[in-house]
Amino acid sequence: MQKPMVTRRIFLGAGAALTATLAAPSILRAKSFATHPVRLFVGTAAAGSNDLVARLIAVPLEKMLGQPVAVENRPGGATTMSVGLVANARPDGHTLLVSSSAAVATYIASATKPPSLVDDLSHIGMICDGAFIYAVHKDVPAKTTEEFITLLKSEPGKIRYGATGTGGGIHLSGALFQQKTGTEMTVIQYANAGMRLTELLANQTQLGIAGAAVLSQQIKSGALRPLFIAGTERTTLFPDLPTGAEAGVGGLEGISNWFGLHGPKGLDPQIAAELNGMLQTALKDPKVEEGMAAAGFFAVPGSSQDLAARLQKDVAVMTEVVNTGGIRIE
Repeated sequence: MQKPMVTRRIFLGAGAALTATLAAPSILRAKSFATHPVRLFVGTAAAGSNDLVARLIAVPLEKMLGQPVAVENRPGGATTMSVGLVANARPDGHTLLVSSSAAVATYIASATKPPSLVDDLSHIGMICDGAFIYAVHKDVPAKTTEEFITLLKSEPGKIRYGATGTGGGIHLSGALFQQKTGTEMTVIQYANAGMRLTELLANQTQLGIAGAAVLSQQIKSGALRPLFIAGTERTTLFPDLPTGAEAGVGGLEGISNWFGLHGPKGLDPQIAAELNGMLQTALKDPKVEEGMAAAGFFAVPGSSQDLAARLQKDVAVMTEVVNTGGIRIE
């Protein structure tokens, strides 16, 4: 039987195929624990801040993990549905959660406790933080925080602010403001951030509390008038906007718009450490930094212990606000 001939063309073709295979991302990827696609859950609908943060870090994480990272939006229960999904997943690093402070707030205010972000998950690291901006509708006759407080005291309960979820971060931030200033407002709950903003622009609510990026376009157009940012530092989006303390209302920074990365309880410490290292690298990615800055956030690198400590700090602040205000989710 005649032996098959290996021609130069076949040899070169095989070599080219081998070269292409070796150049493929799946072959050149850094070795990691990941053996199949990673699911990155988000407790809000697409296009919100939580979703934005998740999609920013998903790109560099995918490169480092060597597996697709799919962002899955699972709104419900004021972000607690997504907490439950991750809490019940296998602790192998293939199911993760980008959380927000809203999940802590909702748990504390709930009479029937949902899955706990603090107790039912493993904590990998903080992603970023961003203080809430307080802005009023252009027709509100108050140009400064001092004037706004005077207005509130003259008409208790008349001014309304919107929130997305009873006991959520925005709700509690507004409650803390009232407790600090001795004023009274009415909170109106909406199903999502889009509805909340639409009603604010229509002057159905008069005060907006949200991340800087959410309100930036309306502030720049003059539809809304910013009063202050409830953080310890000013935002680069509005450098002339004073902090709450500078405006005469200190202590509001205890409730902010932060985001963290978590896995199921019982996550292998080695995998958690590997993910934390990848997260630290992702936070230095120029595109991630640019995206966060445009949204009014700043990266918060650190260990899993740092995130756990922040969670405990939030629990203390939010518990006091909830108990003082008698806020409950039945």
